[in-house]
Amino acid sequence: MKKIKHLIYIIVAILSFSCSEDFLEFVPPNDIATTNFWATQNDAEAGVIGCYDALQPDSYYGFDYFVLGDVRSDNSFAGGDNSNNFAIDNYTVRPTNQILTRFWRQVYTAIGRTNIAIDRITPMDNGLFDDGRKDALLGEAYFLRGLHYFNLVQLFGGVPLVINETLSLDPDAIEVPRSAENQIYQQIISDLQNAISLLEGKNQEAGRATVGAAEGLLAKVQLTLGNNQAVISLTSSVMERGFSLLPDFETLFDQQNKNNSEVLFAVQYNGGQEGNVFPELILPVPEASFEFIKFNTPTPNSEQLFEDGDLRKASSLVNRDAILYVFKWREGAAFNSSDYSIVLRYADVLLMRAEALNLNGSTGEAIMLLNQIRNRAGLSDYAGATSPSAVDQAILNERRLELMFEGQRWFDIKRKGFETARQAIQTAKGIDIQSFQLLFPIPQVEIDINERLEQNPGY
Repeated sequence: MKKIKHLIYIIVAILSFSCSEDFLEFVPPNDIATTNFWATQNDAEAGVIGCYDALQPDSYYGFDYFVLGDVRSDNSFAGGDNSNNFAIDNYTVRPTNQILTRFWRQVYTAIGRTNIAIDRITPMDNGLFDDGRKDALLGEAYFLRGLHYFNLVQLFGGVPLVINETLSLDPDAIEVPRSAENQIYQQIISDLQNAISLLEGKNQEAGRATVGAAEGLLAKVQLTLGNNQAVISLTSSVMERGFSLLPDFETLFDQQNKNNSEVLFAVQYNGGQEGNVFPELILPVPEASFEFIKFNTPTPNSEQLFEDGDLRKASSLVNRDAILYVFKWREGAAFNSSDYSIVLRYADVLLMRAEALNLNGSTGEAIMLLNQIRNRAGLSDYAGATSPSAVDQAILNERRLELMFEGQRWFDIKRKGFETARQAIQTAKGIDIQSFQLLFPIPQVEIDINERLEQNPGY
């Protein structure tokens, strides 16, 4: 019975490309049949749109990503009324946690779509495509697969590495063991390098992956791995791509200003049937349509961190009747919001570069970048100690203020090591975490249907 259930899941995961109206107003087919699809450029375009569509559900960037990135950190409490969210918040999570289960499955569904796109587009005749479109579509698919695996490896450690379309239902093909973390990172780097090469020189439509987005994401991967010189090189290239800080922090989140000059990549939503559910889950009325106990509520520690005069505070959270709410999304729209969710932006790139420069011996240049971020927020130049360790801490604090509630904080404190994460959680939530909790457990249902999977220690 376990095998049958697993086969059904695999079939659904690799073939379900159905969606209504996507963010680029191009509708992929409901069923990608191998006999009558992947024959034209339009087929390839539709298949890649299906890859983007996999980012949108509430089991990914529509909600769960921000639970795992902020509720797990010192930024947010779970809020709401879901025991699975409470467990992530208070570090009592078990392998049966439904947030983890559905996130894992959604990300692997997304990976499955990119695998199909890459494997099917690659052998297509170049003459079927407008100039440059075949490379661009492949570059987008590689970018997305790199993003998916980067999210997985940071949360779970080593995971099953599947990089080709699943064509067999043989257990040896579908019961894939975990690969080591370094193998996952090697694949991520390879995918993003492919994306950079394929997207170079391509004039991409707003909302799609670009060469700058691929370089920025690869810089984040290299920062996570401690490869500071690579970060410096990659961020230098991004800085030549035409991105810039918006003069007014508040306008970053103005939905009339989507895909602005600061955004490297964001998950797009049209509203309606292709709407974003997350804003309704976090916002107070009147920005939201309904009153209920909201999710991802800011910790008092988050509010207190802002200095007097920091313009980012009013754009990041709001206090209504002594209750704090996240405020970087502004339109609840009854769970059908057109608010997009930023994945990577230029301020993040500058702070990554500052961190790498400081750790690589160029503290003065790092402080100059730090001051760009502070000045845009209405603050004076950094005036603290200038030792590399002090500046490293200042950059980490600035990352929290700048990127608050954007799903980055857990990855930042985890990247800086267990003691940093332990102190952050202890200060904000009074919880003394253990080192094994830097990783989440592998969902138990996946272990039940794949006997080659092993659980993370501690669970």
